[in-house]
Amino acid sequence: MAEAKDILIIEDEIELSSTIAEELASEGFTVDVAHDGQEALSMLSKEQYELAVLDLKLPKVDGFTVLKHIKEHLSGTKVIVLTAYADLKNVTKAKSLGADDVIEKPYDLGDLIDAIHFVLGGRKTLQ
Repeated sequence: MAEAKDILIIEDEIELSSTIAEELASEGFTVDVAHDGQEALSMLSKEQYELAVLDLKLPKVDGFTVLKHIKEHLSGTKVIVLTAYADLKNVTKAKSLGADDVIEKPYDLGDLIDAIHFVLGGRKTLQ
């Protein structure tokens, strides 16, 4: 398989996913975007990513299903869950399925960027 791309953003809110993608691209990351769980699973079957930024509430296939797929079949891919539904039940379930971090919406974009750098082990340096 080709060299891993950096980040797949899996987010159904188009404006939000565009904002995140633009910011990450300005940080030097290679970024792809999927707007539903089915599209994400299709992209994950064709490309390898170092990190997925994953919403839990997605059309077609939910985020928990995508997270489970990533952790069962793509062990090298880290996952940051980004959700408006960060109650104890969802956070516990996401962590038990292997999420590397959970960030609650609304969030500070700078905090998300810091979390991405941390989860990727500081592979990229902050500018």
